[in-house]
Amino acid sequence: MTDLMNAVILTGFGGPEKLVYTQVPKPVPKQGEVLIKVSACSVNNTDINTRTGWYAAEDNFQAILQDQKENSPNHTACWTQQGTEFPRIQGTDIVGQVVAIGSDVEPQILHKRVIVDGWIRDEKLDDYQYIGSELDGGFAEYVVVAASNVYPINSPLSDIELATFPSCYSTAENMLTKGRITAADTVIIMGASGGVGSALIQLSKIRRAKVIAIVGANKETFAEDLGADYVYRRDDQLAANLARHKITVALDVVGDFYFNLMIKALALRGRYVSCGAISNPMVALDLRDLIYKDLEIIGSTRIESEVVKRLVTYIEACRLKPLVAKVFRLDEIKEAQQFFKTKDFFGKVVLVTGEQHG
Repeated sequence: MTDLMNAVILTGFGGPEKLVYTQVPKPVPKQGEVLIKVSACSVNNTDINTRTGWYAAEDNFQAILQDQKENSPNHTACWTQQGTEFPRIQGTDIVGQVVAIGSDVEPQILHKRVIVDGWIRDEKLDDYQYIGSELDGGFAEYVVVAASNVYPINSPLSDIELATFPSCYSTAENMLTKGRITAADTVIIMGASGGVGSALIQLSKIRRAKVIAIVGANKETFAEDLGADYVYRRDDQLAANLARHKITVALDVVGDFYFNLMIKALALRGRYVSCGAISNPMVALDLRDLIYKDLEIIGSTRIESEVVKRLVTYIEACRLKPLVAKVFRLDEIKEAQQFFKTKDFFGKVVLVTGEQHG
């Protein structure tokens, strides 16, 4: 039994029934890898998007399901568009302790509390893989990770609190990096009460930018407490409210018809940066807005290690506020994802493997 561990495996595309809590062999670190005893790991949109095949075009998904029945690997329901192999252990936001190391790993990392950078990079091949998507992740008692992606963390925060940071905050810091945000900017954040959106508020204020947060009803105080300079609801008055400001950068995680609203709200030479489209990926664009306002539209997915290193320094300097919405046990993953999908909460949903549940 010592060679087995508890884990949640994703067995294929579909509903929550595709998530199976079971026992699987405990991984062994190879050359350049470490074995982490997972303490906490957060739930993210990508976990659900991968399970449901959201990354594929709608008209392709039925063909993808047929491929799955025929055990064909040739499908595109994955953010890399290169296919997802099942079974897969998901979970990117890994926090835990290094309990074993492979060859060619500095022994000082052993027994350290660590936070994990989810992006595995092959710079020569310009290839990126994501822990929990192309590689097994942290919805398990143990996970192996490349030593180069593991950061010892010196922080008074709990493991649960630290697990709120890796994915959302590195995504947010990457958006600000690609958008070249400075103190001279006024940024609008669409979806500001979500995981990435709340991270964008805090990280934008570190850069001393002026922040306009757009939230749903009854979430205004949340955004104000995080430091937003202006907070507006997503309602019929939004366009008029935005017209009061000279907005230089739009930061979007929502998509849908809000895309066009933000494009029209941008000032000349403005920048629009998107990391996702949780509402609807299909948008309308009047090219005259893009052309005659000299706008930039920037996609933001792949994250370089410098972004994660900067995030770790912010955490250790206590410059970021962890936002824990609710904690579930690993075997409660279906309930956790159902709660996550309601979006009726602030902060992150965290899964724990031990007795930290609460």
